[in-house]
Amino acid sequence: MPAFITLKGKKAKIPYKKLLQAKPKKCDGVEWDGDSSESLKVYARYKKPYLVRLLSRFIDIPDERSFRFNALGAMVWELCDGNHSVEEIKNIILKRSKGDEKDIEKRLIRFINRLSANDLITLEL
Repeated sequence: MPAFITLKGKKAKIPYKKLLQAKPKKCDGVEWDGDSSESLKVYARYKKPYLVRLLSRFIDIPDERSFRFNALGAMVWELCDGNHSVEEIKNIILKRSKGDEKDIEKRLIRFINRLSANDLITLEL
């Protein structure tokens, strides 16, 4: 694995081992509904830049973004509570699913990176 992971949207480089020890936590103002065993829908408000606010006078632009997670994504979302590290989440996924450890770790880091880039979680390092 690489020595550093670059977080999308933040343009910050985090050492790989430090990222595995980080504890993801849901951001305030993020809401969700659905059953985590099947699928989950997450809603987040976002700040509209000036141009978008101007266009919203003429076009209907929603005030929130929505994200739909499958069962595995919903399980990761539930574990992003600030108590579990990324490595602990990986180990829980490994116990519950069949798959290669390196592949699951790679996909989990990519998913955590996307959640962070969309301001759905923060990483407590």
